Amino acid sequence: MTSKTTCTAIGAGLFLSTFTAIGGTTADNFAPAPSAPAELALPEFDFLKFTATQTGGMDFKNEPGDLSLTQYSLTAFLSRPEALTDSLTMIPYFSYSLTQLDFDNSAFPVGDEDFHSTSLSAIFVQDFANSPWFGVAWTRAELATDFQAIGEEDVTFDLALGVGYKVSDTLTVAAGFMAANFNGDLQFYPGLNFMWAPCEDFSMALYGANFFAKYEMNDNWYLSVNGEQGGGIWNINDAQGNSRSVDLDSYWVSLSTHHRITGELWFSAGLGYTFANEIEIRGNRGGGPSTSRELDGAPLAQISLSLHDW
Repeated sequence: MTSKTTCTAIGAGLFLSTFTAIGGTTADNFAPAPSAPAELALPEFDFLKFTATQTGGMDFKNEPGDLSLTQYSLTAFLSRPEALTDSLTMIPYFSYSLTQLDFDNSAFPVGDEDFHSTSLSAIFVQDFANSPWFGVAWTRAELATDFQAIGEEDVTFDLALGVGYKVSDTLTVAAGFMAANFNGDLQFYPGLNFMWAPCEDFSMALYGANFFAKYEMNDNWYLSVNGEQGGGIWNINDAQGNSRSVDLDSYWVSLSTHHRITGELWFSAGLGYTFANEIEIRGNRGGGPSTSRELDGAPLAQISLSLHDW
């Protein structure tokens, strides 16, 4: 079993280290230096964030039936960045998601399911004195399951390493790789990242497969365009007791509006579209048959409540 965030996970660490490189400080807080926009620090990696996403029916291609997806997710940084040494900083965080699959008139060999993913992660950022270069490491342990039966294949361990370079005060680039699923079918993924903040009211970033662009209208409102991976990979036991993986690939693009409720508490709502959808069920570690189906695109709606800073 591998996690759906395998090709984007390194982006989280690279993005955080990118923020550090352009003038933020992770040793004391996430507030960037005056030369960097305030909310640029961790777009979509807030201290605390709850998100609910609903997709419409994604029709199966070349056969009847459709699949709707409801997902609730919670991410939380467990502490402020901890300075382990003068140049090494660690940030631990927790994430949980509930994904509900709702099949309609489908012959796919998986019925309506509720899947859970719980993970503990840590980001390590290494600064190099008097150098535009920096390093980052990321590690995670994740449990992804339907909770019907939990075994070793429901748990995965991942590691990512990367380096970044500060091109200018407004542009930083980074790259790295990730090794996913140390306790199963070990896989490697590349990761690319950039962060560009040409002016105070506009910024954009690519971290892994996730894209983020933001336009700040005033201190209490901003708009964003997001591209992100949806879906997930979860372990289940079939009717014969065999361990299987359910893999839902999906990519979401949305336009969202964000409003400050009070202090650092924000509410956002967005509309978008999901495409490049595919669902597969397969045996773990190369065992058992595999069945996959492609799905058409569908509209989606998303709301979130986030705490940008403690």
